[in-house]
Amino acid sequence: MSFDNDPRRKQELAGRSVADSLYKNIFGKSIEIIRMERDEELILDMKFGIDVKLALQTGQILLGQEKFLSPFYAKYSSVTVEYEQNQFTKEPGDWFSLAPQFYFVGYLTESGRTFDPWILLNWPNTVLATWQRQIPWKLNSNKDGRARASFKYCQMAQFPDTCVIAQSRG
Repeated sequence: MSFDNDPRRKQELAGRSVADSLYKNIFGKSIEIIRMERDEELILDMKFGIDVKLALQTGQILLGQEKFLSPFYAKYSSVTVEYEQNQFTKEPGDWFSLAPQFYFVGYLTESGRTFDPWILLNWPNTVLATWQRQIPWKLNSNKDGRARASFKYCQMAQFPDTCVIAQSRG
């Protein structure tokens, strides 16, 4: 199966326009949204988990990681970060290298036209709040048989206000 036919890839592509609308509502309609897809930009994704660049009216940029999740998992209303790429070999995951300025997590609705719930985190503040033990991250592992990763997760409602740029109110 080609990468573009993977269900997760299709979900990610479907979520982009929904996320773009949210970004424009939060940061202004005139922002430019650039996804890291050119070969020279892929290093940002692979090394630091950077998926998207927002160019603001001031000329400054914000770099972000995006996670568009399926409606099936919306009941968990959590932020997840890959802890180990492979829980059996203990290969470190994004938890140890994630370096965006913001982290967006949204659960697509059945229609695919909105996210519910969603959260936009100030990632440096989240890292510092984690270091200060202000965020009750838990550890879990994928159990679907196909994935080998483990992940840290925390309920969206449990992030300190200093970590939240914006979120759904539902």
